[in-house]
Amino acid sequence: MKIGSKTLTNQGPVVDKKEFAERRQRFISKLLPNSVAIIVSNPEQVRSNDVHFPYRQSSDLLYLSNFPEPQSLLILTNLKGMPEFMMFVRPKDRAREIWTGKRFGDEGAKRFFGPDLAHTVDKFPVVLKELLAKADNVYYKYGRNEEFDHQFSNEWIGLSRTLLNPDDILREMRIVKSKAEVDQMRYAGSISAEAHCLAMKICRPGMFEYQIQAEMERIFLMKGARSPAYASIVAGGANAITLHYVENSAILKDGDLVLIDAGCEYAGYASDVTRTFPVNGTFTRAQQEIYELVLEAQMSVIESAKPGRTLAELHDLASGVFRRGLIRYGVLGPEMKTKESEAKAQEKTNHNGKVSTQVVLMDLFMHGTSHWLGLDVHDLWTTGTRSRYGKTLPLKPGMVFTVEPALYFEPTDKRLPHKYRGIGVRIEDDVVITKNGCEVLSSGVPKTIKEIEQLMGSDKEPRAYRTRSARKRPA
Repeated sequence: MKIGSKTLTNQGPVVDKKEFAERRQRFISKLLPNSVAIIVSNPEQVRSNDVHFPYRQSSDLLYLSNFPEPQSLLILTNLKGMPEFMMFVRPKDRAREIWTGKRFGDEGAKRFFGPDLAHTVDKFPVVLKELLAKADNVYYKYGRNEEFDHQFSNEWIGLSRTLLNPDDILREMRIVKSKAEVDQMRYAGSISAEAHCLAMKICRPGMFEYQIQAEMERIFLMKGARSPAYASIVAGGANAITLHYVENSAILKDGDLVLIDAGCEYAGYASDVTRTFPVNGTFTRAQQEIYELVLEAQMSVIESAKPGRTLAELHDLASGVFRRGLIRYGVLGPEMKTKESEAKAQEKTNHNGKVSTQVVLMDLFMHGTSHWLGLDVHDLWTTGTRSRYGKTLPLKPGMVFTVEPALYFEPTDKRLPHKYRGIGVRIEDDVVITKNGCEVLSSGVPKTIKEIEQLMGSDKEPRAYRTRSARKRPA
């Protein structure tokens, strides 16, 4: 779909302009009386010298307007009970546009994005001063754009009022996705699933991790997802023990597992998918034991995810599955059956003046089972997957989050059974809460051992990687 001279969407579903207008109306309705709220863009980031990273708009500004350009901000007000939406954008500049592409300018912003007023961004300090003089309440969040922070501070200094945080309103709005948002996230999940399937098909011993990454990210681009949602992780063997391993430079070895955590971003919305599978296409007995335990934990959470539950409860459910299985495999002692009994066992050891050498679940599963997902891959309240902040909210239809239980066995930890050392398994899918349960948005990629081994055996020498001698010569 084209807006003016710009293509803003790709091959998948879109959010209608009416929905953005409804979001702004809802946001304004939640402001205190006689308020001004300012939402700022992300700054551009230098990659090296005068080369910038590809620009990514701030999620809140995307959510309220879908405006893609840097050096922009929104002001939403209800002064004297009258709702108003203003935009501040870069001016048209023919000299700069020759190098970096067309700009909407204030007229284009007014025409295509629906503000009541549109100004060039240099007018922001003047307009802000006028609005602050009229407002009883002001919403602004520092720390997102240093340039705008400085301009705002110059006008805010000396005003004896409490500064309010627009995130308090936007979190409540963004946590429940609309049908159109879920459609976009389902599409992102389907792209990521296709990429993971390809990874399973092409994987073989001797490939570099980055070759798998390259093929997956090619699928992202081909399907209209212009970038990964985060740095792709392709971790062979013990590299999987590093949770955010992104070097992706090692050779994949026969007999090892490879853990791939990679998801695309489509129209601003993230997918986040992880699969773990054998490099040679066949699980060993030890790998199978750990893999099936992680899969059991993940499926238990997915089957239990429904309105009224909480992410904290789902994490405790996964932890319970792990405890029972790891005791059965001789990894945890029988006294580690619950979190409470684990704490008592450690307390008893410490009371006797000894440092505990017992393996505890946190040694093997050090992150949470879920985090919120949306315009940010670690969305909204997420401040680390172990953080319980925001994880005691009762789940509602439209809430989207990951389910990613995992087990990691340090290769040098002599407390662990030798056969498990160096194994890291994580299985992650994206789910949305529905009226009676949940839907898996990334269901297109297999995860049972039988399905994985069948898929990996279907094409062990894909065309892109055949040696020259294996190709047929022309007659």
